[in-house]
Amino acid sequence: MLLSVLPEPSHLHLPANLYRGDGSAWRYRYPVTGKYHSMGSDKSKAITAARKLNELLIPSDDLIGKVMGGVYFGKFADEYLANKRRKDGKPVAATTLESYKSYLERCKLKWRDLRIDQITLFMANQLLDDMTASSSNGCRGVLIDLFNVAVSKGLCPDNPIEATMPKHTKRQRRRHTLEGLELVRKHSPTWLQNAIDLALLTTQRRVDILKMKWTDIQDSYLHVAQEKTTDNPEDEFEISEGTGYVRIKIDNELQQVLNRCKDKIDSPFIIHRVPVKEGKKRKNEKEHWAQVDNQYLSSSFLKAVKKSNAYPNLIGRQLPTFHEIRALAIFLHKKAGKSAQALAGHSSKKMTEHYEAGHEIIWNDVDVGIKLPFAEMT
Repeated sequence: MLLSVLPEPSHLHLPANLYRGDGSAWRYRYPVTGKYHSMGSDKSKAITAARKLNELLIPSDDLIGKVMGGVYFGKFADEYLANKRRKDGKPVAATTLESYKSYLERCKLKWRDLRIDQITLFMANQLLDDMTASSSNGCRGVLIDLFNVAVSKGLCPDNPIEATMPKHTKRQRRRHTLEGLELVRKHSPTWLQNAIDLALLTTQRRVDILKMKWTDIQDSYLHVAQEKTTDNPEDEFEISEGTGYVRIKIDNELQQVLNRCKDKIDSPFIIHRVPVKEGKKRKNEKEHWAQVDNQYLSSSFLKAVKKSNAYPNLIGRQLPTFHEIRALAIFLHKKAGKSAQALAGHSSKKMTEHYEAGHEIIWNDVDVGIKLPFAEMT
């Protein structure tokens, strides 16, 4: 007795994600979203279109890829972080590295086991679209740099992240007013008042204020080797990862502030304090027991802002931070007709050139352009 051979189901000969719809219609299932799209009634055209879509949308895992191997995103991201350096060859600041790591951890949740050359523009947009505007833009910047490195090593043909669009961010944090900052200062401890005064006179950032040492004062100049700059679009004097070298002439106004910073504490740092009891780990992270770190200054300043009620109409992220003193300082210097650009650490629109190891550092000599505008000094 001959057994009849049943025909194979017709769908076995169809490309993945192509299905028959109602009647003679065909439809394609979008592999990323799961939604169906009409493909018309012509079977051959539907098959051709489905195969092309699969090539574009489904990460390739063909035999050539298996033979050639490849670098997976998760592994490459770890290597990128381990080897990341500033443009001048120095290590990236610890806080910046933590930020990079946070962004890439989110990316690895989606792409860890994909080869670096499998990641498409669509996948990049899908990842970034799920983030807030500020997080999306920050992550986008890190990924652009990471994929540029991958392209330079021949691991992928192009950079899919560069074609994405940055999101518009609405500024929340407000600027300081002179009256508001004066009120905050009155409700600040002495060491924080000194930090506010130094920031207002010199226009330097938080990290550079806290790094200032007495040994930086030579020949009546305060030497500031700026640690880091960013591409913050809200600050016209910031550009990417450079270093500025500024010698600030110590005039009578600045000397008075420095005199107030001198006290019975034998600290190498100009800004210092007597700390409350703190953990052993935090102590070990400090160069000196009286040193003030970035986080403590920021939290102390926020407490003073709230205690003073200097900005009663602002809440949450709208409250100006210590960093915003820089914007007010630059405004006051400009208003006085002084060169805020040079004092901020820039000799032109572009930051002073990066210096390679072994080259002589050229300091930019500048003067403080204003007097402290506070009505009462304590």
